Amino acid sequence: MAEALSNSHSSGKGLIRRLSNRATKFASRTRRQSAATPMSREGSVGPGILRRRSDSTNTAPAAETVLLTDSDDEFHDEMNELNSIFGAESMTRDFSGGSAAASVAGSASIADVPAGPVVPMALVKGTFLHKISKKKKSKRLLFILEADAGKVTWEKGRSTKCIYIDDIKEVRIGSDIRQYRIDYEVPESEEGRFFTIFYAVPDKSRSKTMHLIAEDEETFAHWVNALDSISKHREVHMASLMAFNDHAIRSYWDGEMTKQFENRHHLPDEEEMDFPGVERVCRNLHIHMAQKELHAKFAIADSTRSGRLNFSEFQVFVREMKRRKDIRQLYVKMASDPDRGITLAEFVRFLRDEQGEDVDNNATWWENRFVRYAQRGGKPKSEPASCQRPDKDSITMNEQALAAYLTSKDNFPLVRAPTEYSLDRPFNEYFISSSHNTYLVGRQIADVASIEGYISTLVRGCRSVEIDCWDGSDGQPVVKHGYAMTNAISFREVIRTVNKYAFVASHFPLWVSLEVHCNAPQQEVMAEIMKETFGARLVTEPLDPYSTKLPSPSELKDRILIKVKGTHQSNEPQRNGGEPTTGRRRGNSLTSPFSKPVSSDNAPIPTRYLSSPLLGPTRPSRRGVVSERVDTINEGEVHDTVSSSTSECDSEEEKRGKRRTSKIVKNLGELGVYCTGVKFHGFESAECRKSNHILSFMEGTFRKHSKASESKLALTRHNMRYMMRVYPQYSRLSSDNFNPLMYWRRGVQMAALNWQTFDLGMQLNQAMFDGGTDQSGYVLKPESMRAIRILPDGLPAEAIGKLERQNMSFRIHVISAQQLIRPSSLPPNRTLDPYVEVEIFHTNDKRDKHDSMAGIPILTDTPLKASTPIVKENGFNPVFDYKAYFSVTTKHPELVFVRFSVKLSTDGENSSGRNATIATYTAKLNSLKQGYRTLPLLDSNGDQYLFSTLFCHIKVDPTTSVYVPKASESNGGEATVGKLKNISRNVFNRSSANSTKSSFDKSSVDGGYSDSSQHAFL
Repeated sequence: MAEALSNSHSSGKGLIRRLSNRATKFASRTRRQSAATPMSREGSVGPGILRRRSDSTNTAPAAETVLLTDSDDEFHDEMNELNSIFGAESMTRDFSGGSAAASVAGSASIADVPAGPVVPMALVKGTFLHKISKKKKSKRLLFILEADAGKVTWEKGRSTKCIYIDDIKEVRIGSDIRQYRIDYEVPESEEGRFFTIFYAVPDKSRSKTMHLIAEDEETFAHWVNALDSISKHREVHMASLMAFNDHAIRSYWDGEMTKQFENRHHLPDEEEMDFPGVERVCRNLHIHMAQKELHAKFAIADSTRSGRLNFSEFQVFVREMKRRKDIRQLYVKMASDPDRGITLAEFVRFLRDEQGEDVDNNATWWENRFVRYAQRGGKPKSEPASCQRPDKDSITMNEQALAAYLTSKDNFPLVRAPTEYSLDRPFNEYFISSSHNTYLVGRQIADVASIEGYISTLVRGCRSVEIDCWDGSDGQPVVKHGYAMTNAISFREVIRTVNKYAFVASHFPLWVSLEVHCNAPQQEVMAEIMKETFGARLVTEPLDPYSTKLPSPSELKDRILIKVKGTHQSNEPQRNGGEPTTGRRRGNSLTSPFSKPVSSDNAPIPTRYLSSPLLGPTRPSRRGVVSERVDTINEGEVHDTVSSSTSECDSEEEKRGKRRTSKIVKNLGELGVYCTGVKFHGFESAECRKSNHILSFMEGTFRKHSKASESKLALTRHNMRYMMRVYPQYSRLSSDNFNPLMYWRRGVQMAALNWQTFDLGMQLNQAMFDGGTDQSGYVLKPESMRAIRILPDGLPAEAIGKLERQNMSFRIHVISAQQLIRPSSLPPNRTLDPYVEVEIFHTNDKRDKHDSMAGIPILTDTPLKASTPIVKENGFNPVFDYKAYFSVTTKHPELVFVRFSVKLSTDGENSSGRNATIATYTAKLNSLKQGYRTLPLLDSNGDQYLFSTLFCHIKVDPTTSVYVPKASESNGGEATVGKLKNISRNVFNRSSANSTKSSFDKSSVDGGYSDSSQHAFL
């Protein structure tokens, strides 16, 4: 987005420019030159990243169509099965196959992809396009599509003036970029010829944009269609090459020979490739391994000892590259007769006992899959070919067939969602995938607000987006980050985009959280825009006017709910927490069934029988514990002074009278049917008894009001029945995230994150809502967070006076990695020396210096981090063969996460936390299937590598109950925290703060907010 809008402060821009110039001089190379090879990128035959295709052209079909299509054609079917893991089901949500956008080009499955897309000759020769600069100036330039080199160039003679097709993330047209057209003052008449290219910058977390206008509709269609088709073809072609598919290898060889002979006529016997040529091929295919290993495989293939390979010998070389020693060991273990192969009975036994698959209820389906893989793997030489389908009991799987299964969609690492399912519990019993300041695509201050933020979060499954609304100069409301030096975008365009992409990834309800700073007339405009655009999707009245509980997600599928502050008349609500003496309380003007407080239970169950807090009222708080009202929402506020628009809970500022709340007009306030924001007067207040209320806290304020034991109990009790949202501290200017586990463990439904930053917090969030029904964007809370549990009589003696927890033990065998991508920032003289770090996160994790809720460390627990040995000079197929054992004690076994981080050693000898992370994968343990699994890997932006994977074995033991002592809260808990820190360092052999360099490595448990008066509690 850097080209879209410039920074408003020239001094800051000058500083950045000076730093950039110095860095450029220091690097002494052009910024587009990749360090992956000394050669230019023109040699690469395809990308290493599986791009999310969610653009408004709708030219890219869903992932299941692109990479998971089953074809009767053996070539395409083989490629699909070998590579479908890379477009696994989690990626299905990243595409807008269900988008309402008009398609400008047809979509095709892999089976329909030709040898190469037909590129219009006009693009090869070059066409004139108008490039719009960040200063809103139009420049007519000749753009040339160099398909063979895989790039688009302009301004001939300047090597930096190009975009590589493999870096293109999106090509957007139409309404999705209307805001850009308005911002850059492009006439509406040219919207049909206006398109925007979003492209990645290697090793950067931010995308850049290029805005172009074609001179006629035909040229516009040529460019949009060509860029899309070439990009898809290069992905498919690269996937087939990295699977070492015979047809793809033959095609590649022919292309290399054509270049070698410069299109001259020659005989097939003349076609040969020497070792430097093989090295070049490996570099172009992102194959990085030690030269001695490459020489060894070359020598095996060079049967004539000529130092050159003909095509037959090249095929032998490819087979050697394709051979996987790690799978060979498993194959020998499975097959009673390795020479004959794996029988159906042995395969079924492996699926049932090792993989934990439900074979018995799907016996016929698995038998058909076995036959398919066996046939694809090839028949024994002694078996005659037959046109008839062989009997399943007479055929066997060879080693290649087993490898095909292990890397296929049939061995998907996460639990699959049922074909149909429902979510029937009330909303308050679910965790909801939520976004903070959704319109931002970068930093919180002096950065860009964009429609793109809403598209990218919605296509990834987010179910709660935020819109900050301000008065527009023309009477139309705008969206921006107030007082933060960001640009404004049209509220109407935001609502149109939200409506278009709302249910692309999930059909379960979408929450639109409004932060309203508009005057009354523009609030009326907001209400009309939402009613007009959302139409029947918008919830405008309760399903049951007499119900005192929230509906379920299934009851409101494909519906949009609004979160907004309730209509009120008084600017100064009562501060003492009591009932008002005159007038109506806030929210009573709503036509809502929830205007009356919900009566509490008259006979609360004694706490000694409970393992969870009561749902009934707590005893009155000690005087002074909550001495002032906390503003938990800032919808509708008008600020007299400059302040952060993200701060909803700045009670000190409110106490000094620097804020005044404006009225929310009736038409807008009435839209908060099931989600009305209220100010926090204490959990016993009338507002906190309304079934449709929501409390919204900044992370720092949440901690402040969850220190004392009584506050903790009240907070947990509140979140059993009502809604709460927590969002990042305003001091997180770089848009980093907190650890959402800290808030999930307290039952917070909406832990809103900065989705533009793929740090630990976002990695955990992605894992939370991935696999099974969780990909709906709604995850059912653990039972202890939803219902009161009465302990039975006759507890064992060791349980008296203690807390029940769950002990989880599991084993993770990191076997190998495949085809790791070399970072472009890695110096040419550096080899790839990878290792894998496995780290566990859970709700009773003690490593977060801000988490005063962790409790007493369980000394029987194992360290939560383990590292494999370093494999030197091998990024292609490093075998780690490392077994890690973990034992953790936690209250919520459903909320245990595993993060795999692939790192590079700086010297090939030592592994440390400061080493660069090149790929990662995080999963929730109860969503991760057991057995031998191929795990996808993601880059620093959360994009999936096309062919880089980890091969692991996972084994989880049955959970057992244990009893642990309660935490001591003497001396206000401060002394306990000090002891916990010391114990934690001994147990985990690490400090509480990590030294990190990038958001990819950055642990969300560090930084963002500091409070020296932390209290320890369970």
